Amino acid sequence: MTDDARVNDLINPITALAFVEDQGGGIRLLLAGEGPNLKVFDYRRGRLTSVNRIFETQAIHGISVINVSTHHERYLDGIAEVLIWGGRCVRLALLRHGLAAGPLPVEVELKAVLTLDDWILDGCLNPQIGANSKSLPRQFDSILVTAHNVAYALLQNDEKDVVLKQIAAGPDSILYSAHVECVDGAHILVASGTVFGEILVWSFSSIAVGARARSQVSIKLHYKFTGHDGSVFGVRLSPKLSGLGCGDGHRLLVSCSDDRTIRLWDITDLDFKSSIQSPGKSQTKELPTTCVGMVMGHASRIWNVHFLVSGDRIIVLSSGEDGTTQVWQLTQSDPGSSLHRSKEPGGISMSHQRTYAYHCGKNIWATALAHPQNRGRTICTGGADGRIVRYQILDEHGSIGGQVSTGKWTMRDVAVQLADGQTSSGSDAAVSGPSTHKTVCEHVFDALGGMWIIKRDIKSALPTSPSGTFSGEAQFESRPPTAKESDKEYLYIENGKFTTDQGLIFTATRHYVYRYQQASGLMSAWFVKPDDNTVVDYLFHEIRLDSSNGSSIHESLPVNGIIKASSYHLCIKDHYTPTYDLHLVEGRLQDWRLTYQVKGPQKDYVAEASYTRKEKELLAVQKTRRPGGQTLPERQIKEDSLRSYVFLADGSLLAATAHGRVLIKSSPSSAESEREADQDVIGVPGAPQAHQDQCTGDRQHQHPSPYPQHPDVVHPNPSTWKLVGQYEALRSSSILKQAEASNIVLLSGTDGRIFFYDSSKSEVVPILDLKTKIAFLYAQKLCSSHLETIAHFILVVCLGLPVAYVYRISHGDQIGNGTVGQPFKLILPACFIVTSSLYLSRLHLWVFGSRTGMLAIYNESAARDDRALEACSILTGIHGQDAITVIQCLPDHHEKQPPYILTAGRDGHYAVHRITIPTARYNETIVDLHTVHRSTPPFGPNIEGAAFDRQARNLILWGFQSKEFVVWNASEDMETMRIDCGGAHRNWCYALSDDGSDGGIFVWTKASVCHVHSQSQASHKVISPGGHGREIKAMNVSQALEESDGTTLQYIATGSEDTTIRIWSYSAEKGELGSGFRCVGTFKKHTTGIQQLRWSGDSSLLFSAAGCEEFFVWRVQPVPILGIGAVCEAVCPKVTDDGDLRVMDFAVVESPRYSKDEENPAEKFYVYRYPSTSARHSFLPLQSGKYTTHCLTAASYLYPRSSNVLCTASSDGHILFWPTKDALDHPSAEGLQLDCRVPVHQSSVKSMFIIRLDPASLDCLIITGGDDGALGITRRLQSKASVQPITSTLLIPKAHAAAINAVEYLRVTTHAVDKPLRTHVFVSSGNDQRLKTWVVKVTDPGMLGNLIDGVSVRLYGNQHTSVADASSLSAISTAKGTGVIVAGIGMECFEDLTSGINASQ
Repeated sequence: MTDDARVNDLINPITALAFVEDQGGGIRLLLAGEGPNLKVFDYRRGRLTSVNRIFETQAIHGISVINVSTHHERYLDGIAEVLIWGGRCVRLALLRHGLAAGPLPVEVELKAVLTLDDWILDGCLNPQIGANSKSLPRQFDSILVTAHNVAYALLQNDEKDVVLKQIAAGPDSILYSAHVECVDGAHILVASGTVFGEILVWSFSSIAVGARARSQVSIKLHYKFTGHDGSVFGVRLSPKLSGLGCGDGHRLLVSCSDDRTIRLWDITDLDFKSSIQSPGKSQTKELPTTCVGMVMGHASRIWNVHFLVSGDRIIVLSSGEDGTTQVWQLTQSDPGSSLHRSKEPGGISMSHQRTYAYHCGKNIWATALAHPQNRGRTICTGGADGRIVRYQILDEHGSIGGQVSTGKWTMRDVAVQLADGQTSSGSDAAVSGPSTHKTVCEHVFDALGGMWIIKRDIKSALPTSPSGTFSGEAQFESRPPTAKESDKEYLYIENGKFTTDQGLIFTATRHYVYRYQQASGLMSAWFVKPDDNTVVDYLFHEIRLDSSNGSSIHESLPVNGIIKASSYHLCIKDHYTPTYDLHLVEGRLQDWRLTYQVKGPQKDYVAEASYTRKEKELLAVQKTRRPGGQTLPERQIKEDSLRSYVFLADGSLLAATAHGRVLIKSSPSSAESEREADQDVIGVPGAPQAHQDQCTGDRQHQHPSPYPQHPDVVHPNPSTWKLVGQYEALRSSSILKQAEASNIVLLSGTDGRIFFYDSSKSEVVPILDLKTKIAFLYAQKLCSSHLETIAHFILVVCLGLPVAYVYRISHGDQIGNGTVGQPFKLILPACFIVTSSLYLSRLHLWVFGSRTGMLAIYNESAARDDRALEACSILTGIHGQDAITVIQCLPDHHEKQPPYILTAGRDGHYAVHRITIPTARYNETIVDLHTVHRSTPPFGPNIEGAAFDRQARNLILWGFQSKEFVVWNASEDMETMRIDCGGAHRNWCYALSDDGSDGGIFVWTKASVCHVHSQSQASHKVISPGGHGREIKAMNVSQALEESDGTTLQYIATGSEDTTIRIWSYSAEKGELGSGFRCVGTFKKHTTGIQQLRWSGDSSLLFSAAGCEEFFVWRVQPVPILGIGAVCEAVCPKVTDDGDLRVMDFAVVESPRYSKDEENPAEKFYVYRYPSTSARHSFLPLQSGKYTTHCLTAASYLYPRSSNVLCTASSDGHILFWPTKDALDHPSAEGLQLDCRVPVHQSSVKSMFIIRLDPASLDCLIITGGDDGALGITRRLQSKASVQPITSTLLIPKAHAAAINAVEYLRVTTHAVDKPLRTHVFVSSGNDQRLKTWVVKVTDPGMLGNLIDGVSVRLYGNQHTSVADASSLSAISTAKGTGVIVAGIGMECFEDLTSGINASQ
């Protein structure tokens, strides 16, 4: 049932939700009650498929659904029966399979509307409807419970007529809430929440419902719970429970109240078999009133509660006025807790698990729960903002949080994974491939890695060489091989003290290099150079395993035993014979001995050294490695930590540690994901965009997807870490930076060296050495079609230097093969610390952002010779005094158009700027930056990164709010990820999927532990976007604007009590369902509710007024990607010291020279010129006026072009006229004088508009709507025969049943020339939710004796609007002509209301 005058799209609060499941248990449809309409959504596609008018005027308050049996002829082709109620109305509907091809998956067959004599609180359908039987239940189809605790039944006879019957009355009370369900097919159980804080649980038999009269049906009161300190807003009966350690069959009741508490009640011992208590009789025995659990929740009132049960896990969901849904885990309390009573199950504790805040403004009115097969628990919520949100509470494993994967690593975890045999080019625990492919020699070499306790005894036969004992520590520190023929390499470092036999003590140190060559299977020891103990000098000796003990290099590693090795070295004339004894226990290197026998003319001694691990380190090794593998020693594990991160093109994670180790964790294959799905998680879902924070700003780029995606499946990454190498330059501090739109990763540390990570060889290559610590590092691919080779720009800023160096590197596929040219120098402004940068290759511009909110722009075209280039433009205050963290170029801009750049900062704002193509002026290139959009996401204040999802064409922002990391979709105005990570002051990295799924992965370090959070999709899905979270107080429609594709659009500006301004597009062409209203921009600056909005004549400026004397001017214009951009270009000065007046209305007139605004707070009004002649974006005060002590509520010029009379309305019911001739040209100290006041209404004038009849005589009609419900029509004429204007008023009392908040003009019809008669059409609306169309006929005043005699008014149309508390009306062009948008608590569009009105009527 639809209304011909109504468009297919409206935005109202969502007051009811229900799922329709298919035969397999999956969700097929979502039903939503929005005003009096039932919207049907295709759940899988998230698309609106039909809108059905259920009630004429009543909003839907509840929906109950049950699948039907198709065996009975009543339900042939049926899917589900639906019970819909609202207020006193109820209706049954049957969903059938759609027969016609097209977008409609179902057809809705509606029964007649039935009306009760009381408010319906809850209803349920008979479970037998869904039974697989050819017979139908004869008792009832559904049960309803009303506000006076009375039960009604709906019955269908064989003629399919629906009959309403009162069947039982519970204990007398007035209810706020109820929950009814059928129990065991024989009883109806009712839980009632009263306005007095009581909860009544009662029941009656369902067997006699269809046959007996009301007097024959008896009830039983089971429980009367007290404890709430306010009205009970929600009650819910649980299913039979098996958790909480109380056995099967346990039942609970949960309630929520005005006192903001959630309480649990034990109702396990329901007794349906005992005697039934008749209504009216008092209960003789004492009723149990035990509260078994209680928690205080939410910031305001709680409206509803639900049980969610998954196995033994029992959860309570609550939602309320604060717009959040909160998750509470139920567990059995300690028997000694305060809630415990002598009866089972004892106390129950409710622990808060999570808060979901996916709605804006206030109030979640509706919640629907579903349990799709093998997909966890899904929930949909609908709020006062008209938004419908779907998200998952439990995943398929029963974990809270839905499709989210988390994990964490310590250095011990990394050591374990390194020990498990992952390939590496060098590590402190150097490893190669899987252990089954290693030789014994390689196992031995790997086992040497780490720290050892060394004790060496030296016995010398020569008096010139002292004997004694050395004790200390020895470390085999892995590093990348320094020789091409070597596959693995250690730097051996030995430190300790040598004590001679005579008691002398010396500090001693020694360095060697140990190498392993896989081709020969040999280890070797090398001397280092005296002047650099890290550089190899020459060979010391080769180490060969002794095959005589049965352990050749090609045999498997023995589990227990001793492996021997020996070698020989001739040092000039002295002979060195080293022997190794390596002790293996359960495949691990427990300890080992090294003996040197030295003979020669210069030396004659024996050195026996024993190597052992510390006891706790040995224990750690035993716990964290497998036979044949290696690990990091305990001390190194504790001292080292993962610090810096960056994601690579294939989804791998590159990390640097505090000790300079570079690690990589690669993306897994699908098989690995399935095999080790329960292990640690790291894979990037979808195609990631890598982002990294080093307290200097973020860069990002896009990557291909590492594996296929599914919208409901997370791909965990169980792959282990691999060591790339260890570098002294990266110790303590390191920067990892990835080049935008490229697979280039740069690394730098503390000594000024810059490295390149070669992904093809998995190695780090040095490319630059600046000798000074790097403060900022940035790389960007140089994109140009005429370049023959690939080139990159590398921007480097050194700590403390006032210049930035730009290097161009031309190379092939790998940057490590390229050549680095001479740097190009850019001089930084004074005190300019670079935090972000961007190179615009088309314009040859460098743009720098600073820590103090400044932008510096350099134009390479102005460079002369090799001289350093200074900034051609320095812009201050772009982001206040806070760091600019993001500078990006908007994609998809046309080559011939000026580029747009995006900036964001730690002031909580992001902005879009248009860069004007440089023009030569005074031999310098001047660059102009015009801000075209500025907005504030709600998560601030720290915006740390941004990216454009090219597939979904969305702008994604991320940053920190207090201790949480937040990802925000600015285009869709929704949060996609929120993680409690401890705050912004830590090392972190974020990668965004660019597949349009809003998924991503966040990695951060906290307490030396690396944490990871991965999502394959956004935290929630918006099925219906809705609108404002509070009531709309102002609305204005722009002029019709023609788009580039030839279509015509009008932009609708709305302002709400939620302090936001939204810009909506509305297409005149009627498309698919739900395509009418589309929010194209949201911006916020006001601190109080919006009171009024006005567009300028060309729709380029939007004026907004609010409380606290706030009056802003917004420049509105199209912006690529974002659609509509807006920037507040001026703020009108406040007129009082405390600024507590509210701007109720304003009038705007325009001229070629300037514009003027009049704003009207309280009983005064002020006249300004904007812009003033002296300053571009400022107001010039002209004059002011004052009217008694009554508030002025509306303002308008009688004729804007002449601007000589200002008309205002006031709260005393009068309209006022103020001559303004010559007052708008120059400031004047004299206030405007009131010309006359005309009484119209008995109380405040709520709305006003002017119909201008004749500009020459200033003949006009002033239409007013009053708080008294009357409609006033005042005619004003400046007669030539009279000096004073003539005014007359026609009052239509009781035009509406409540206050008239809005009136709007629609059109005029001019009659024949010989008949001086004109017909005007306008509409009115108010708190009675009626939209009325009025026709006014006006005769030429020259033919009249009395001025008002020439005005006749007729009511032409009277329609219901689903928008409550309508505050604004605006005319708009629709597919059928001139329509009207009604705004208040929601929005609704009516198509041509003037059809049928002609000159003869």
